Amino acid sequence: MKTALVHLATRETPEATLEAALGWLEQAHAQGAELALLPELFSSGYRYPDAAQTPEVLARLQDFARDSGMTVACGVLEAAGERHANRLRVLAPEGERAVYTKLHLIPAFDEPRTMVPGERPVALELGGFTAGLSICFDLRFPELYRGYAVQGADLFLVPSAWPAERAAAWELLARARAAENQAYLLAVNHAEPPFGAPSLAVGPLGEVLGRLEAEGLLVVELDPALPKRLRQQFPVLSERRRDLYGDLFAQPVSK
Repeated sequence: MKTALVHLATRETPEATLEAALGWLEQAHAQGAELALLPELFSSGYRYPDAAQTPEVLARLQDFARDSGMTVACGVLEAAGERHANRLRVLAPEGERAVYTKLHLIPAFDEPRTMVPGERPVALELGGFTAGLSICFDLRFPELYRGYAVQGADLFLVPSAWPAERAAAWELLARARAAENQAYLLAVNHAEPPFGAPSLAVGPLGEVLGRLEAEGLLVVELDPALPKRLRQQFPVLSERRRDLYGDLFAQPVSK
C-alpha cells in the first residue's frame, strides 16, 4: 500500500490550510498513494473558534476522497458540547470509515480542561493492514499500541502536533512503538513552531523509512506481508505473560 505523509504548517485560516493540504494531496494522488495522513488538528491547531469550520473542511476532504479514490486520515478539532474534541477521522472514497477521539489528553496544552477524552480504542482494515488509531500524546502510552497489536493491528497511525524541542523523544517513542509490536507506524506532524518535530514513517523493525523536516510530502510503500512474516519468524506477542497482566483492553477494539 502506497501511503503519503503530509508534513503541513497550519495557516491563518482553516480555509487557507485546507487549500494547502489539498495541493499536497493532489500530488500524493499523482504519485499513486492510496492512503494519506494529515497532522493532528491540521486545519486549526489549538484555535478553538476555528472548530466551527471543521464540518466544511471535512466535507471538502470527503469530496476529494470520493473523486480521487484515496483514503484520507485527518486530525481535526470539533465542538463537543461546552468543550471540544481532538479527533482523527478516516475518510474513504465510499464515506467515513472510522472516528477516533484522543484517549490521553495532554496537560501541557490544557487539553484535560478544554477537551473531552475518548472512550475506546479504534482500529480498522486498511489496504491489507489492521490499522490502530491514535493521536500525538498517546504515543507515550505503550499499552495502547500493545493492546492494538495483540488484537491484530500491524499499522499505527499517529497524527500529531509535537514540539520540536521534544523531537528526540518523539523519534525514540515512534521507533519503539513500531519495533516492540513488529508493526509499521506513520507519524505525521505540524511543520510550524512551536511544533515542528519531523514526520516519520517507521518500519516494523524500528527502522526509519523516511522523514520530513520541512513542509512537504513523503510517499512510502508498505508491505502488508512483512509484519506477519516477522511475527512468525521472531515471535514476541505470543510470549506475553497474560497470567501476570491479563488483557489490555476490556473488550475488542471497535472496527
